[in-house]
Amino acid sequence: MQSIQEVVHIIPLGHEYDRAVKPFEERKADRVHLLSVADITKYPEEMLERQAHFTKKVTLQLEGMGIRVVPHSVDLFNILEVMNAISKIITDEKTHGNHVLVNMSACGRLTSVGATLAAMAHDATVYYMSADDYSMNEDDFLNHGLSICERKKIIRFENFQFVLPDKISTAILVELCTQGRGITTKDIRNVLHVQGVPGFEKDADSIPKASTDENQRLEKTKQLIKMEKRYLEPLERSGYIRRERSGRNNIISITESGKYVAHISGALKN
Repeated sequence: MQSIQEVVHIIPLGHEYDRAVKPFEERKADRVHLLSVADITKYPEEMLERQAHFTKKVTLQLEGMGIRVVPHSVDLFNILEVMNAISKIITDEKTHGNHVLVNMSACGRLTSVGATLAAMAHDATVYYMSADDYSMNEDDFLNHGLSICERKKIIRFENFQFVLPDKISTAILVELCTQGRGITTKDIRNVLHVQGVPGFEKDADSIPKASTDENQRLEKTKQLIKMEKRYLEPLERSGYIRRERSGRNNIISITESGKYVAHISGALKN
């Protein structure tokens, strides 16, 4: 039996209330993933207390509307963490056939950029809750958040196509990002072997010397050529990796652009 498609919203939440809850006064949702800064001691205590106020206020209101809230503690001031967290949620929900929407207006500017990029990369619907006014005193701020929304005007963005690397190339970037340092082509070849990538089924380094050095050399050469032409050269042309020589080794490192791709892929583990 085919499961019923659920409507799922992702809301990175800053010091906002209206912008988070007003969309649900006229639209239904089954579940909300609520991302907020929590228990991150590097930020001022007063800021965390205010965030806790809005997180609790939004959660109680949504639950009162019959919407299940799934909390996520994410450093919303780190755009890479934002993209990684949202991408993972989207890919998981889409795996279950659900319709995913991302509210990019209930958070700060940097977070909204990361949320929008992640949503569009995975073809989720991005929307913006327009403000009619802004809080000018403490009471309004605590009741509405930074923004006051009365008309409930929602703007949906048109997605544009992201051309991301293929699954195997992305796996290489994720490995480089996870390692946090440059690795050799031998290391990358091993990643491809462990993942069972066609053409890398054999572990070229484990071929017994007794079976002749020629067999080992030919297998290594075949795999190296395929790795270069199919994966490393395209990644380098796209600016996602860089190469450096260290003695006899070719060291592959991830660039800042490559880190963005790894985080937005949804495949990077925390």
